[in-house]
Amino acid sequence: MRTISDAELIKQTRDGLVSGFEMLVRRYHPRCMRLATGMLNNKEEAEEAVQDAFMKVYSHMDSFRGDAKFSTWLYKILYNLCYTRLRYKKTFVDVSIVEDRYENRLLNSAIGESETKIIEVKDLAEKVTMVLHELPERYKTVMHLFYIENLTLEEIANIMNISRNSAKVRLYRGRMLLRDMVAQQLGEDVTT
Repeated sequence: MRTISDAELIKQTRDGLVSGFEMLVRRYHPRCMRLATGMLNNKEEAEEAVQDAFMKVYSHMDSFRGDAKFSTWLYKILYNLCYTRLRYKKTFVDVSIVEDRYENRLLNSAIGESETKIIEVKDLAEKVTMVLHELPERYKTVMHLFYIENLTLEEIANIMNISRNSAKVRLYRGRMLLRDMVAQQLGEDVTT
């Protein structure tokens, strides 16, 4: 069975077939939840933001020109909705997904090592997790979109309404800030 492209599902939706839009929702809902939960640090609020984003996408489907990928357009709408909520509530990005993946990478790299080494790696992952929570929102969001969602710098720039160069600078500064903060926590030099 062939996979139906986003373009075909968009056409079906524009032609009035609700099933086309339902397939788009099923396809992108998990990714949208990760992004919204990461930004809002609250599952219920993230679910509301995702629902609002899909409602906005559905009501504005005719305005989608196809200049960018559908996912980029959707993420941009969701990002703007989450950002508005953040500004209103003054909350910060939760990077639990980044933390989990970082910890898993560290633990997987320690497979076959002694139990002591695994404990040390887990301790390091916990310290990195603590530091991630302290990063400014603009760096955490770029790092999430780049490392978790695997988006390109161009897509991130489009979503966040910034230039590609700004996205690149934020990613670089986020990495450097994370490195410096981890080094300070550990009291040693850490390379990225």
